[in-house]
Amino acid sequence: MKKSILIFGLCLLFAVGCNQSNKTAQDKDFDLFSLEDFVDLINHDDEATAAKCGMTFLYEGEIVDDMEGEEGVEGDIDDAGFYVVAFGKDMKKGEQEWDYQGTSDHAYFYEVSVATSINQDLCFVNQKDANAFYEKLSQQEVVKGEREFSVTPKENNLGGQYLLLEATDDSGDIFSVDPPELMDGFYVIAIYKYV
Repeated sequence: MKKSILIFGLCLLFAVGCNQSNKTAQDKDFDLFSLEDFVDLINHDDEATAAKCGMTFLYEGEIVDDMEGEEGVEGDIDDAGFYVVAFGKDMKKGEQEWDYQGTSDHAYFYEVSVATSINQDLCFVNQKDANAFYEKLSQQEVVKGEREFSVTPKENNLGGQYLLLEATDDSGDIFSVDPPELMDGFYVIAIYKYV
């Protein structure tokens, strides 16, 4: 009887140990880039900084929107042009300008579009990855990359939550970071730089 209890106990320890190893391997799949690299990325938007976040170049170019202007003339809203640059991990570019496709379950990309304002989007294929990244950022009080930013949870007039990142130096740089939202098949964390 003691021998079978001992064998059962050893089997149980082995099973728990294997499960922990497997959990560690699964958690490793969800490892994303550091928050320090993230704040550097939103400040620089360049290929070298994107590479620190595990991303490579995807697309760069100007896109002219064919929206109708006030007088009904196509392209009449100051040409309604956007300049776009994008970097991604496990992503490929489709045939259209804004057509990106993930090649793994943990693919993500970062896109900056500049028109009359600067819009930055961090987009994930996997909802858990997007939520984990946002949650990790929301738990910080300060994130220090090349520059230091305080992180403050805020609420807008409609009761929506977001994070405010404020540079602690004299630059006055401020970013708002929205929680993930499903848009066009990706879980998008929208980032706006106050100018």
